[in-house]
Amino acid sequence: MKAIINLFVLACIFSACTSDSPSIDSFSVLNSNSEILKEDGAQLQFSYSFSDDNGLSKYRVSVIDDFEGARVASAPWYYEDDFDLSGTSASDTKSIELPYPDIEPGRYKLTLTVQDVDQQESAQNKTFYVIE
Repeated sequence: MKAIINLFVLACIFSACTSDSPSIDSFSVLNSNSEILKEDGAQLQFSYSFSDDNGLSKYRVSVIDDFEGARVASAPWYYEDDFDLSGTSASDTKSIELPYPDIEPGRYKLTLTVQDVDQQESAQNKTFYVIE
């Protein structure tokens, strides 16, 4: 019985060590006051830093409206794209062009999801505003 308990404890320790999710070390919306003026050429700018002991695989960027009635209106904005990663750390600054003029003023949610080579994921959200 003692051998079974020891084996169980070792299995728990091993699985805890190998199932760590990747880390989002930093994530920031770089637009002033997290506001973007609705105009031709306007861009959402953000920076990130990821790390993982075993290696990074990819990350996903998604943007969705986050205000009441947006999906009923004529121009909701939905964006999603995946990007490949390699190594144990990565950092960069990205820009996404707003779909001008087909965007409504309001609150939006930017979600960043990172995945490691072991298929573990971590995600964080940031809120930003499109203003007229």
